[in-house]
Amino acid sequence: MAKLKYIFLVLLVVAVAGVGGYYAAIQYDQTRAIVQAEQDKKDAAKQAEIKAKEEQEAKEREKARRKQALIDKRTGRAEEPDQVIRGLTADMLVAKEMDGSTYYRYEDPTEDGIFLQPYIVRDAGGTAVIHVILRHRGSSPMNFKGVGLQVSEEDVYFVKAGGNVVTSNTNSGIMEWCDQVADTETLKGMREVGDQLAGKIIMIGVKGGSNDDRMLSATEAKRIKNMLDLCDILNGKKKNGNS
Repeated sequence: MAKLKYIFLVLLVVAVAGVGGYYAAIQYDQTRAIVQAEQDKKDAAKQAEIKAKEEQEAKEREKARRKQALIDKRTGRAEEPDQVIRGLTADMLVAKEMDGSTYYRYEDPTEDGIFLQPYIVRDAGGTAVIHVILRHRGSSPMNFKGVGLQVSEEDVYFVKAGGNVVTSNTNSGIMEWCDQVADTETLKGMREVGDQLAGKIIMIGVKGGSNDDRMLSATEAKRIKNMLDLCDILNGKKKNGNS
């Protein structure tokens, strides 16, 4: 009899503990869900605030640019195309080829990372076309497929390698690269970067992102804008970098 009573007490304790543990688990899950929902709400609000700030800054930069262009025009300080070209190409490498074409480009990057390097080829007839060199420099190949230009949380312009990707050795490892004419998608992404003078460059085809994904430097963004402005001026689409 005493033995049966002991077994009954043990079962009762286990049953009570089990029920308590069950409800404790439910309460924990509910609490965790509430905390996560609050965190998601805060994250969404923060991202919305960042986006609104970026959009406002972009509007203010555009407003300032237009205002300065109007002042220059009214005061007669607007530069002639030749003056603007000299300014834009001051730190570029300019080379004339035997076929009469002219190349406008910047120095190649020497550090590791991913890069989009635009350059211009102006043929003997005067038509200028933007080309891009896509590069990945690092310790080992990554099956490089191209890069993306991210200009907002939602907007990414994919610049895919359109031809054969060449892998060559460097002093610090390897370089994967390809050279191609800038297509419509590439030019759209470049113009967005040029308008904002900011953006992010990411390696496409890497699940979960790449360690080489990064924000474009101010110099890179400015050089992209310079190439776009120069190409437009050479093709007669604008007279200076502000119009």
